[in-house]
Parts: sequence; structure tokens; C-alpha cells
Amino acid sequence: MPLGRYTGNMRTHMQRFDDTVTQSIQSLPRSWRGFFKQMTLIGQPVFALLAAAAVSYYGEYTGEWRLIIAGIIVATALLFASGLKYVLRRKRPLTEYAAAMFFKTYSFPSGHAAASISCYGLVAYLCLSSGNPVIIATGIALVPFIISIGISRIYLGAHFPSDIIGGWFFGGIGLGLAIWILHL
Repeated sequence: MPLGRYTGNMRTHMQRFDDTVTQSIQSLPRSWRGFFKQMTLIGQPVFALLAAAAVSYYGEYTGEWRLIIAGIIVATALLFASGLKYVLRRKRPLTEYAAAMFFKTYSFPSGHAAASISCYGLVAYLCLSSGNPVIIATGIALVPFIISIGISRIYLGAHFPSDIIGGWFFGGIGLGLAIWILHL
């Protein structure tokens, strides 16, 4: 099969996937809009970068170099994913929400999704591995927030589902590397 035909089929399948998932998520009740706006706010990459900086600072404070490096890695993964937008230049969905966004950036991969899985994922991992039941509960509670941040971007019309998956992928690589560093 010629390459052009393959990429055309792939685009068709991705478009179908994006349309189906978007329709499903955007059919959630209108009353959830406030919740999803809050999730988008929490998922702002700047807040996630602050979480990564807090992990690195705590590593500096305790003399644990692995925490310093882990915080830097997840922040770098987020910055890489955000920079990748300018290389790939995928346009955002044609929605009122996307048109009204203050920062006019591209769509793939989602910076919010990369931020949530990398930076908040690291905090969740550290909580889950703490051994303290209250802190473990906090780590467990972070998982639905991470997922909700990605879903909020689709619900509000800022991203396609494949953008979210791409953000989770690139952020997940950073999280995986950070966890690996923590186990050296």
C-alpha cells in the first residue's frame, strides 16, 4: 500500500475516533461545565510546573538528589510536549471555547494532559509510595483529578481526544523516567 494511502486511512480513523469520543464526552450534562472548568484551571501547565518545582525543592531541602532530578525530568517532559505543538502545528477544534482562549497555541499534544500525568503523576506516585495511609489516600485521590483534567479539555472544546492521548503519552514518558530515577 502506498504511504499516502496509509496516512489518509490513518487520518480517517483518527478523525472518526476523535469525533466519536468528543461527541460522547460533550454529551455529559451541562451542569458539569463548572467542574470541568475547575479541572482545566488546576491542569494549567504553570501549576503543574510549580508541583514539579516543589518536588525538586523538597529534594534539595532533604539532600535527596533523586527528587531533584525527578522534578526536573517531569518539568522537562511537559516543556517538551508544549514545544512539540509548534513543530506539529495541529489546529485546535473549531469551538467557541478554543477561539476565546487567551493563549493561541496549537492542539497536539495537550499541554494540560502532559502536565497532569507528568507533574501531578509524580506527586501521586510519591504519595502512594510514602507508607503513610493519609498520604496514600491523597495519592489515590489525585488519579481521578489527572484523568479529569484531560477529559475537561475535550468537554470544553479545547482539544481533540487524540491530543489528550498524545499529552498523556509524552507526559507519561517523563513520569516513567522520573520513577526510574527514584529507584536508582
